[in-house]
Amino acid sequence: MEKSCIMNSKKIEISQNSRIHRLLFTMPEREREYGLSIINGSINCISRRCNWDEESDRRFEFYSLSHMFSGFGRLRIGMRTWDVEPGDAILICPGDWHYYGACNGQDYCEDAIRFCGKIPDFMHKNGLIHSGIFHLGAVRQLIPLIESSRSPAPDAWLKSALELQQLLLEMVKHSRITPVESLLKTIHSSPPEHWWSVEELAELRGISPDRLRREFLRHTGMLPKKYLEHFKLRSAAEYLISRSASVTETALHFGYVDRYHFSRRFKHVFGVSPEQYRKLFADINGDTPRR
Repeated sequence: MEKSCIMNSKKIEISQNSRIHRLLFTMPEREREYGLSIINGSINCISRRCNWDEESDRRFEFYSLSHMFSGFGRLRIGMRTWDVEPGDAILICPGDWHYYGACNGQDYCEDAIRFCGKIPDFMHKNGLIHSGIFHLGAVRQLIPLIESSRSPAPDAWLKSALELQQLLLEMVKHSRITPVESLLKTIHSSPPEHWWSVEELAELRGISPDRLRREFLRHTGMLPKKYLEHFKLRSAAEYLISRSASVTETALHFGYVDRYHFSRRFKHVFGVSPEQYRKLFADINGDTPRR
């Protein structure tokens, strides 16, 4: 990937294979105390068109926010990809393997800013910010931040840090979709008989199984395995009252090995057996239930 401008090499070191972007920056005492420091920024960077599918994933040791103002791009995190259009911003958090850049024969034109500190670490740890796409709109909001951070004025660093913090909070409000919501959509649209394992979901998200469990618990109040079963059983309950399939057929349709295991789990969640559940709704509607 060729760029028309380069990061400050004294602050960020890029490995020879371009996969690891290491942080060499030492945060000034006042910025460390505050909890947010802008490492560097770049304006009017151009990623030249390339064979996107052949580019290797990379990992940053800092936060990076890229605002694409022209062209067309694509973002890959783990096994998922998203198209990136003008007005979109890409936030990458430390440690997440990813790749983004030009595709479809167009350049990727961006303003970008790199930062670190306790404030973004806290936001990331608590699920307020995450790697992904956010919509910033046509106004190039990073330019004033970058220019302010380069100013020699004594309080310029604080002004830029406050503005960046506010921008991150605004992005949280207008996030397109969180990574967990994206996984939930994948689960909901999968064949009903498929049982996703925690390892499969973690690989799809590009994170460890332990981190996936924490994200799921924070977002849904359930661990992945429990969420998946509750979703299947809610779907099975609807299936029972809207179709003429037997309980055995319903169990097989949703990936249970036998009707007895399915019935036990169904009663555990709903308090009644599948037969009783169907009969209850049949009595309400005046239908004859099928066993």
